[in-house]
Amino acid sequence: MGPLGRLNHFFWQYKYLFVPGLLFTMISAGFQITVPMVVRQAVDSIPRFVRLYTLYGGTPAQAELYAYFFGALVLFALVIIALSGTSGLFMFLMRQTVVVASRHIEYDLRNDLYNHLQRLSSTFYQEYSTGDVITRATDDIEKVRRYIGPAIMYVTRSLVMVLVAASVMFVISPTLTLYALTPLPVLAVAVFFMARMVHHRSDQLQQQYSALTSRVQEALSGIRVLKAYTREAAEAEAFDDESQEYRARNLNLALVESAWRPSFLLLVGVSTVIVVWMGGQLVAEGAITIGNIAEYIIYINMMTWPVASLGFVITMIQRASASVLRLQKILDREPDIDDGPQTNPAIQSLEGRITFRDVWYQYEDEDEPALRGVNFDLPADQTLAIVGRTGSGKSTLVRMIPRLLEPDAGTVAVDGYEIETIPLRTLREHMGYVPQDVFLFSDTVANNIAFGDLDAGRDEIRAAAAEADLVENVENFADGFDTYVGERGITLSGGQKQRTSIARALIRDPRVLVFDDALSAVDTATERNILRSLRARQGSHTLVIVSHRLSAVQEADLILVMEQGKVVQRGTHEALVGEEGLYADLYEKQLLEEEIQAL
Repeated sequence: MGPLGRLNHFFWQYKYLFVPGLLFTMISAGFQITVPMVVRQAVDSIPRFVRLYTLYGGTPAQAELYAYFFGALVLFALVIIALSGTSGLFMFLMRQTVVVASRHIEYDLRNDLYNHLQRLSSTFYQEYSTGDVITRATDDIEKVRRYIGPAIMYVTRSLVMVLVAASVMFVISPTLTLYALTPLPVLAVAVFFMARMVHHRSDQLQQQYSALTSRVQEALSGIRVLKAYTREAAEAEAFDDESQEYRARNLNLALVESAWRPSFLLLVGVSTVIVVWMGGQLVAEGAITIGNIAEYIIYINMMTWPVASLGFVITMIQRASASVLRLQKILDREPDIDDGPQTNPAIQSLEGRITFRDVWYQYEDEDEPALRGVNFDLPADQTLAIVGRTGSGKSTLVRMIPRLLEPDAGTVAVDGYEIETIPLRTLREHMGYVPQDVFLFSDTVANNIAFGDLDAGRDEIRAAAAEADLVENVENFADGFDTYVGERGITLSGGQKQRTSIARALIRDPRVLVFDDALSAVDTATERNILRSLRARQGSHTLVIVSHRLSAVQEADLILVMEQGKVVQRGTHEALVGEEGLYADLYEKQLLEEEIQAL
């Protein structure tokens, strides 16, 4: 089964639209094909009328003949209008079924893709840029829709038109038909090759569009960094280079697209000339009538676009096939972390005991392991602090608790259950995770906090903000909790963003709270207030906190000191300060820094 075979279940799902749609397509084409026959009758009636009109010249019957012929022409006109109108009606019904079905499939496919993207692990987003994913979710799906809707309509209608019209023409005059249709295969081949050129250039244009989108997205996300380093001009120049390349590829595509229409009209004209020239000779021989020539000309014009469209349809199919393959790479990608056969759905609640047994982990692009045989057992409702120099493996360790990473070796357990046996939804619903890189949505402060609990009321939002020491800041905003934070929270300071993220985690009232250096952007007074709020929750949750400031970890029940992926020290603050080692060194350095700052 080819790539497009993956779409077959959609056709079956919406067969109640496709089947009548294809029927309407054939009926519409049938009515349109009868129009040239009526035109032939009308044209052939003119010479007969002229002969009779001349024959009865100067008699009372001449006026009656004129009136009769005028009525006949009106009747022919009404029949043509009726046939064209009926064809148009069924064409409308065709679009209301086939095109609507294609829109339904587009909707389903886009939702399937979006839902799947949310299931994929972080490693996927390290491989694919945001611009690439967005392009696949928009442009590629649109190409698939064009195959499902317009391509199928064009193929069905074209086949009916060409087969029926060619059959009628062949019955009238096989010789004239062969001459008249000679340019059409040339047209089909020419359009096919032009369509391939259009396809190639469209792919190049799409790639450049993806690159352009990624650059804009990155620039806008990092606008503060750009301004801080006065890189606006350099970024504008880089964007201009990308835009120029996009423009060049667009113009290249437009050049090819503009060439096909003159070629199309030229071949139509050649076919018309052949019909008139050869048809005139056959009329002189008495083999056909003048009406047949008019009929042929209409048929040629009627068939030209269907024949030409076959080239475009082939290109549509090729582009749709390539797009399905691109989408398939994402849809076939299984999450690195997900529920599996070992998952126990009976586990629906957690207390918060966390255990690591000889845990190892190494990133694919790193030469050395990030974790080396980490072991600890943290009882529920206690506080674990993790300290160490940058790059010692602290963040890697805590990302394993909500199962954002999985160990290469060893076991992570919660409440004695190996973490793989706990339903992923259950595990993460019982956790509040605050990462280093805070992400806020382009929404209000209240909605960003309530993201942790969508059913939370305004009182609950305010209470969570109070625990995060955020209320005073929010009340100074013009719109309070209804203040929009801008894209990624750009209107807030680093500390305000961190506290909003903390409030988002607290509002869930989770059994396990994981703070990955979540207090790095707040001052020491704010840090004390937040820690005081967390201590007030003691006995109701397990707290895991990573911090570079040792003042944030001094009251922890267990402190792990990490170096090069290993736990080199463990114990309470008092015990670790009293022994030689990394913790005491870090503590002395921070005390010295505080003394210097106080001067």
